[in-house]
Amino acid sequence: MKHWIGVDVSKAHLDVALLDEAGALLAQERISNEPKAVRALLRRWGKEFRLDKSSMLVCLEPTGHYGYRLVEELVHLAIPTWLAHPLDIKHSIGNTRGKSDSIDALRIADYARRYQDKARLVGAEALRMNKLRQLLSCRRQLVTERRRQQVRIKDTNRHMDRSLQSLFDRMSRQRIKQVDQQLVEVDGLILEFIRSDQQLNQQYQLLLSVDGVGPVLASYLLACTEGFTRFRTVRQLACQAGVAPYEHTSGSSIKGRTRVSPQADQVLKTLLHMSALGVIARAGELQDYYRRKLKQGKAPMSVINAVRCKILHRLFAVIQRSTPYVRMPLAQVIE
Repeated sequence: MKHWIGVDVSKAHLDVALLDEAGALLAQERISNEPKAVRALLRRWGKEFRLDKSSMLVCLEPTGHYGYRLVEELVHLAIPTWLAHPLDIKHSIGNTRGKSDSIDALRIADYARRYQDKARLVGAEALRMNKLRQLLSCRRQLVTERRRQQVRIKDTNRHMDRSLQSLFDRMSRQRIKQVDQQLVEVDGLILEFIRSDQQLNQQYQLLLSVDGVGPVLASYLLACTEGFTRFRTVRQLACQAGVAPYEHTSGSSIKGRTRVSPQADQVLKTLLHMSALGVIARAGELQDYYRRKLKQGKAPMSVINAVRCKILHRLFAVIQRSTPYVRMPLAQVIE
């Protein structure tokens, strides 16, 4: 690589910094967060600094929907693009004083220059999976809205003026009915997206074969793993889900218990947790495992986390083997 471009993304504008091979700042500008502004800047810098797509790297932090059009345009232009984790960038900088969008863009560009060997480029497939992520995000917002209205009916409205209670209850019920209709529509779009791709649909059916796994968890796994192409091992996926245990010791003074990291995909972790609660509530191998470990004196949350890991291992295994999960008869279960 000969040139590195760091971009700090915000709602209205983009702060862009360009570094050369030696790390010297060649140019820095603020442009509007619009595809045409990005194209114009790259065209102008390309002529001025002789930028070559094959020897440049654009780096930015994943900022959700604010950076979607930028990433879409960069992928369309076939420019190598890296979505770097914000914590990796922060930890690489060390102690700092002061902060601004222009400084952040410069720091991102310098991070890309120094750690280019870690770059994981965004491709067309990852961009296509954004549609599934956006549908799932919309679904979570609708579910949250439904819960909020249910709380209003059961609790909040009970403490309102009596003359307003029936009105507020009626409004909340109407909103719940509307949300239910929207959820049906969004679920249909999610299923349509998955079925439109033969490989995704096959993976989806394999995931559903695992006990305790429903459409929401299966769909989210496909989205966050990009069709199980992001993670090479189940350990990496467990780390992403925040269920992988880590040792916590140091010398002879710190002998902490093994614990999971708080740095996790909280949505995936929650979905796995609900799946684990479901399987231990029903008769089967995992319920027997849960009860057996409790009798051995294990902490309930520690055992539930182990169940989450077992579910994740099964999910990864059915994808790797391309065969549905087959429940083992209880008589054959080995302790």
